[in-house]
Amino acid sequence: MSFVKKLFREYKSLLKPLPIESIPNLFLLRPIAFILVKLLYYSPVTPNQVSVSAMIFGISSGLCFSKGTPGGFALAGMFYGIALILDCADGMLARIKKNGTPTGRIVDGLTDYINGIAIFTGLGIGLSKMYVNLPAPIWFVVPLAAVSTVIQCVLVDYYSGQFLIHALGDRKSISSEIDDLTDELEKLRRQSCCYFQRLLIKFYLGYSAIQNKYSGKQRKYDPQRYYQVNKYLLRLWSMVDPSVNILILIISSFLFKPEIFLIYAIFIANGWIVLISIIQRVVNKKIEIV
Repeated sequence: MSFVKKLFREYKSLLKPLPIESIPNLFLLRPIAFILVKLLYYSPVTPNQVSVSAMIFGISSGLCFSKGTPGGFALAGMFYGIALILDCADGMLARIKKNGTPTGRIVDGLTDYINGIAIFTGLGIGLSKMYVNLPAPIWFVVPLAAVSTVIQCVLVDYYSGQFLIHALGDRKSISSEIDDLTDELEKLRRQSCCYFQRLLIKFYLGYSAIQNKYSGKQRKYDPQRYYQVNKYLLRLWSMVDPSVNILILIISSFLFKPEIFLIYAIFIANGWIVLISIIQRVVNKKIEIV
């Protein structure tokens, strides 16, 4: 029993703060990823290699979607599921091995973007080869679903980040991240190595500078009050967490019913974020320290 308790404590230590973990991550994806991480712990495999593996499976999923067949969609769903587990595992492996790097965080984010492009491109090609009863042309519906998913992911990430800053105080500001990445870039320049890592950091610094410019003023809240109110709102935001979107896409792929995912992404999830955004603004305005 003590071994089980020790294992459970170790698992909890590798999670993000519980209020920002989605239900699918917490009870399905993270436990599977934890088993993989334990198997990889004594191996030379790095978190970046796990991220690249997730990218390979994500691109493979997109290629399978492009076939437009039941077998292709089933394979696509399976590959995307593996990519999702690997995406959970890379950060957990970095935490358990204590070898996370600023570049690793960038690679992790880049993997998500590349996988998203591959998935929606493959999905569009696949749908164009099959009959699906949609109210608009495929190459309007699929990009609309893609843009909707990106907006949903950005909003969930933003409010999760705000919770870390205002409730837990354990996330750096954008300007602090820029300073850290600039120092890392200078260190790599002095060593005259890691050209690809330097290129990634330069790209991310440009992206962060744009974020910093348009982030607006930093609002102030009482940490305890912010925590008590927003931990419930985060649960509502988690209904459109990336893991939820992907699981619905995987299920609809196995059923060979892509319209299920498209209806969810365009209508249900977008309607949900409009509702929660209104509630979030009202609540935060009430508890803001002026």
